[in-house]
Amino acid sequence: MVRSLKYNLLPISVFTTGACVLIVEIVATRILSPYFGNTIFTVSSVISVILAALSLGYYQGGKIADQHPSLRWFFGIILVSGLAIITFYFIGKITLPILGNVLPITTGPLIFSLFLFFIPALLLGTLSPYAVKLQSVHFPEQGVGSVAGKIFFWSTLGSIAGSLLAGFALIPYFGIDRIVIGTGITLFLLGLVALLWLGIDKKNTYRILIMLVVLTGLAVTVIKQPQKNIVYSKDGVYEKITIYDGSYAGRPARFFQQDHSSSGAIFLDSNSQTDMVYDYTKYYFVYKIFKPDIQNALVIGGGAYSIPKALLAELPNANIDVSEIEPLLFDLAKKYFGASDNPRLHNYTEDGRRLLTDSNKKYDLIFSDAYYSLFSIPAHFTSQEFFTIAKSRLATNGIFVANLIGDLSRQQPSLTMAEIKTFQTVFPNSYFFTVTSPGQTEPQNIIIVGYNSTSKMSLDTLALTRNPDSIIRSLPTKIINIDRFDLSPYPILIDNFSPVEYLTSKVLERTFGQEPLLDGKEILAVIGQILGYGPRYLSAPGHTSVQNFLIAEMKQLAQDVRTQTWQHTAPDGKKYQLTNIITRFNPTQKKRIILATHYDSQKFAFDDQHNQSQSVPGANNSASGVAVLVELARALSNHNMAPAIGVDIVFFDGEEGEENQGGDFSSWQPLGSTYFAQHLNDLYTGSKPESALVLDMICKKNLKVFKEQSSVQKAPAQVAKLWDIGQKIDSKVFQNGTGQTIGDDHTPLNQAGVPSVLLIDLDYPQYATTGDTLDKCGADSLQTVAHATFDYILAQ
Repeated sequence: MVRSLKYNLLPISVFTTGACVLIVEIVATRILSPYFGNTIFTVSSVISVILAALSLGYYQGGKIADQHPSLRWFFGIILVSGLAIITFYFIGKITLPILGNVLPITTGPLIFSLFLFFIPALLLGTLSPYAVKLQSVHFPEQGVGSVAGKIFFWSTLGSIAGSLLAGFALIPYFGIDRIVIGTGITLFLLGLVALLWLGIDKKNTYRILIMLVVLTGLAVTVIKQPQKNIVYSKDGVYEKITIYDGSYAGRPARFFQQDHSSSGAIFLDSNSQTDMVYDYTKYYFVYKIFKPDIQNALVIGGGAYSIPKALLAELPNANIDVSEIEPLLFDLAKKYFGASDNPRLHNYTEDGRRLLTDSNKKYDLIFSDAYYSLFSIPAHFTSQEFFTIAKSRLATNGIFVANLIGDLSRQQPSLTMAEIKTFQTVFPNSYFFTVTSPGQTEPQNIIIVGYNSTSKMSLDTLALTRNPDSIIRSLPTKIINIDRFDLSPYPILIDNFSPVEYLTSKVLERTFGQEPLLDGKEILAVIGQILGYGPRYLSAPGHTSVQNFLIAEMKQLAQDVRTQTWQHTAPDGKKYQLTNIITRFNPTQKKRIILATHYDSQKFAFDDQHNQSQSVPGANNSASGVAVLVELARALSNHNMAPAIGVDIVFFDGEEGEENQGGDFSSWQPLGSTYFAQHLNDLYTGSKPESALVLDMICKKNLKVFKEQSSVQKAPAQVAKLWDIGQKIDSKVFQNGTGQTIGDDHTPLNQAGVPSVLLIDLDYPQYATTGDTLDKCGADSLQTVAHATFDYILAQ
């Protein structure tokens, strides 16, 4: 029997340690996901670190085994690995709450995986080659190949058992804390019992036991620290589930959280099933506009079951199906969130896409609110194929509604833009709403609506604007005008390519790196969008595209948007239709200042021999001023930051003059600003604007702006004030010197008696060439100009 035990001791040991490795690997993802999300970054980081540690462990284990072929060393390593698991878990319980929300979701999991799991996995990795060596020494009659095959067979079999045990037994029925500490204690006891059997002195045994008791006690102390207002906390099959009480909008509320994501809430001082806590959940109301006669509805993602409860209360004849993959949630919703069994409520513990695929049922409403981590929607709920399946399950005139957390930044890549583009390929009749504001670039809930009908829905009806429900009443101000964006650079998401976690990480990166008011990177992205329209000379298609963009953008940000449209006839007889776009902030204020730029670009670039070639891209000389003013308009639309003075943002047309003037600028005149100056009385009755500031060519990297000569002569006070502000922001940009006289859009304004300043850096080698491209622009330069301009407005 003793020989049999010795013969099987090592295979049994590697079976156990192999199981522990996989348990640690699977649980590691659950440890990190509350802080970094259960994303591909977390999963791949954990797997990569564990594999790297095992690889190094195999290598080092073989070397150590050759030097110290001892069972005491072998089981000593097992004992130490158990202590290491408990030690590093204890450290993680302290450091993760501190640093977990600071590190990015892309690199954070990798850093913490290395820190928490590398050493325990390294120690466990040494055991298989060590066992091969020891088994060969103790039973030399077996061949090395047979021994190695046997050891790795049992080790791998143990890994399979550990994987299945973690997924089907440990995680569903035990908390992560118990699993990790239990795994550490199991390894420790395996090593200790074997060492006692092999004969170690009592003194060392006592020391080892005291170490285990201390470490376990510390870990348990941290784990058992009371958490304020926690009503329920347990690891579900997919995420850690936490229910806690707090307050929201000054009212007592109960919150439901999965990992780090808030997935639902109720007000504790209300019994109404339609009294929603989070605004985004209230957008299920849109069915009342599109299809009020709901008979069958499907909600994908139960959460706290707020929407199913509301639909049951509002639709007494409707059947509500709920697809919720986490099996605990419906019982928790009944116990803690006021849900109840109802013959019209059918709960399916099943993936929502699989349910739609397997069912032939037609729904009047499908509401998708499936999230598995932070802002991440499961990838198979974002693809063109999923939307196609969902549409096929909609009844005639049925609607599909989905909640997306993203932003309206133009910086690439963009989850929101990719999802909108994808959705429109399936639902041509689609509508997109923001929960907070379509003018902001910070992350917010975005509601996607697909209407299975050819009838377009008007959101400006009198009945809608007078609706008693505030959410429905505000819909016209929350709709996203897609004309503001160029979706062509963004991908269509398909099952084969839907990098949701990566796109989500970019949203978070922009959030943490974003300026509170003005963002140079966002300005740079606007330049990129404008360049995407192509050349913007007067007769080019891109000229119309940028006009449409600016009108749509300004109408989204301001209430008073006007256009000046007229026909201009060139000396060669060619006729042009030109349009100035004027956006007024604080339109009732009589004291007004103009911020202006031009949006047309040159038709012809000139090479070194001044021969006409292809069109100028116009990143600096055209798009840079436009982009800064778009960002300033976004800032001015924030009522908390609005200045007391009235501000008119004017986008002039035709600053580059007539298309065919060639290189002869002797008869050049800025067409749009000239027309504007000639018709000042049409816009300003009683008094002229106080002053004007014209921006042109202000995106160059290492920007240096000198005081333009005619600005100093015509608007000395304004120049002095602007430069005083600018030099405090960045004296390297705002140079304290006077440059040459330059003709630009400020010239006609000065001639009309409006003191006007030109902000320009004409020292630009790519001027009027095909090299005037986006890569020549700097976000820092743009942000500095925007900041100085905004502070200049506030100083009026």
